[in-house]
Amino acid sequence: MRSWWLPLILMTLLVSGAVAAQNRSRVYRVGIIVAGGAGLIPPQIRGLRDGLGEAGYVEGKDILLDLLQEENYDQLRANIRNYSQQRIDAIVTTASAETAIAKDVTDKIPIIFMPAAFPVQLGLVKSMASPGTNLTGLTLFTDPQEIGKQLEVFKETVPPLRRVVVFFDGRKENPVTSMSLAVVRKVAAHLTIKLTEHPVNALAEAEQALSSLPKNAGTGVFIICGPMFKELKKMAVIAIEKKLPLFGCAASQVADEGVLLSYIPDLYYMGYRGAWYVDRVLKGAWPQDLPVETPTKFELVINRKTAKEIGITISPEMLILADRVFN
Repeated sequence: MRSWWLPLILMTLLVSGAVAAQNRSRVYRVGIIVAGGAGLIPPQIRGLRDGLGEAGYVEGKDILLDLLQEENYDQLRANIRNYSQQRIDAIVTTASAETAIAKDVTDKIPIIFMPAAFPVQLGLVKSMASPGTNLTGLTLFTDPQEIGKQLEVFKETVPPLRRVVVFFDGRKENPVTSMSLAVVRKVAAHLTIKLTEHPVNALAEAEQALSSLPKNAGTGVFIICGPMFKELKKMAVIAIEKKLPLFGCAASQVADEGVLLSYIPDLYYMGYRGAWYVDRVLKGAWPQDLPVETPTKFELVINRKTAKEIGITISPEMLILADRVFN
């Protein structure tokens, strides 16, 4: 009897060991899509790397993060299309426009957005609870009305605002713009704020348009956020020179670039949570079975130094409400 079961046990152990060794030697490849200039690393990417590290992945050893960074949407689309011909285990996107492009290109490769605004309204997923597609992740806004809340916070922080210049990505590939503009117009009318709309096709256009604005008390600059506006350092410098309050798109822009304020979920944390989705997908989960996560908290971040430089006094009430204040 021993003559037949002993070889069977040995064979089972050998097969199990080979499978385990194969799993340990597996190197996953994740494509990270960033619409923006080279060298610009969004906070989400830092969060993603930290989250994957805590999950036990070692970059360069058992996971490769392939950063695909392009300012031109057509080039971005072409590069993503190349992914469908390669062995890519997952795609990560950092904004709605990138996510929409990736969705149009492939319905096979899992896509994790961190974040995307209005994913249901934009047709990225069928529902928040059951995505039903090859996409899932974290949403920046679940309702366009949250864009209007940003303008309200701008007005509360800078009460003298009477006119707001709105910059937004005028290219058709940015699917958030039309819904956001409609809400901003409605809220502006309610707040008796006059809007001046500036669609632009490149960040340099926004910087040039801002440079041409006159110094005018009661005027502010508001950004409808998207991939184009991931870096606002030059716009912040111009705004300070013009004594114009500038509403930004990330806490890091307020902390490091001189933007006056932002009111948005923590983007670093979104990347950190995005690592959980990537880990689940790499371990065999289907995106359609992973519910989309909504932000639980918006952060109000204020740069008090910038306020002083442009001659604005932030009320004690707003400073108390702020989650972070940089002096």
